[in-house]
Amino acid sequence: MRALQQPIGALFFALPIIFMPFSKALTSISTALILLFALFIFYKNSKIKDLFKIEYLLLFAYFILSLVSVFYSTNTTNAWSKILLKLPLFFLPFLVLVKRKQELPWFLHFELVMVSMTSFIGLLSIMNYFNHKEDLDFMVLQNKPIPVIADIYHIEFSVILALSIIISIYRLLYFYWRGSTSQYIYGLCAFIGLVAIHIMAVRTGLLSLYIGIFVLLIFYIIKTKKYKLLILSSVGAFMLLGFMYSTSESFQNRILLTIEDINVLQTNKDRNWHSVSMRFEAFENGVKLFKKYPLTGVGIGDVNIEIQKEYIANDTKLQEVNRKKPHHQFLENALQSGILSPLLLLAILLVPLFYKKYRSPLIIAFVFSVLAAMQFESILERQSTVVAFSLLFAHLLSTNDAAYNFYKKKSST
Repeated sequence: MRALQQPIGALFFALPIIFMPFSKALTSISTALILLFALFIFYKNSKIKDLFKIEYLLLFAYFILSLVSVFYSTNTTNAWSKILLKLPLFFLPFLVLVKRKQELPWFLHFELVMVSMTSFIGLLSIMNYFNHKEDLDFMVLQNKPIPVIADIYHIEFSVILALSIIISIYRLLYFYWRGSTSQYIYGLCAFIGLVAIHIMAVRTGLLSLYIGIFVLLIFYIIKTKKYKLLILSSVGAFMLLGFMYSTSESFQNRILLTIEDINVLQTNKDRNWHSVSMRFEAFENGVKLFKKYPLTGVGIGDVNIEIQKEYIANDTKLQEVNRKKPHHQFLENALQSGILSPLLLLAILLVPLFYKKYRSPLIIAFVFSVLAAMQFESILERQSTVVAFSLLFAHLLSTNDAAYNFYKKKSST
């Protein structure tokens, strides 16, 4: 019976990941069940004083600041929906405390479910791409994304996929897996993920991926003193990019479009339907709005309304359909709740890295990957990435490098 508890517990915590590609409603229900379970276990086994740690207080302060901004939002319906969306962030400390009380294999089962599901969706998306290759390559030339075979926005999926690949590579680099099928699962998932993320060619996901892998390699090289590996891995990365550029038409088209987009930006041509140029103008527009409300923001429910007014005030040449909010998590938070909100978010990500009990190469790679993604997408404003971020961050804060030591000891016996 005890042998079944570990995989069943891991499966329970992985339910939002499993449902995420197929049903937002089931994702919400399963997330709510996990949060209630975390509260129940905390009530039974922990004390309130356990929450009085700087890393947890930062999360509570971040959420409460968002909650306060509801009360000066004119669009209260949208404001409360945003608060419900961010609720997993509020419960993240409870998840960490609950997971810290579980035995080690439990964590690895959760990881395997997560990376397997993400890779599976990536595989389906690759198959769909090759089944409709001509049409989808043409879509890329129109600055449209390769579709994800799931109910997930393509940029958010690319970030989740990047994090799954980083986890898989970390486990392959740092673990000794004698006689374990997990090694092959992680290896297969990493391979499928790498192919999928390059074919889909979502720039935010690719940037997150390469930054995360670079951080892992730096730590691995320092740990093993294999300094030649840095040169080999750098050459390998360029060779991979070159190979994908020469073999994947979608990846090649995305690179060429990016170059053309940058040229549009530099020459002040019409920015409509040019992704990078429109993002740049959206960011500028958001900064101008923030300067009007630096301390309080405009309210968590009113960002889009005020953004549209700001476009008109700035006499934008973008068509109405292209007038988007800034794809930048920190600026989004500043517009919602004022300058303190992005500062708290930055502290939430960085403060745990100063504590040995949390710090590991994987969590550092995770933080830098997420920080990179936040510069180009508001990843905490959509259900899929809020849920994935909360579960993964709690997971990584709970495990540290204990798993490495566990398997190293196990393999030597």
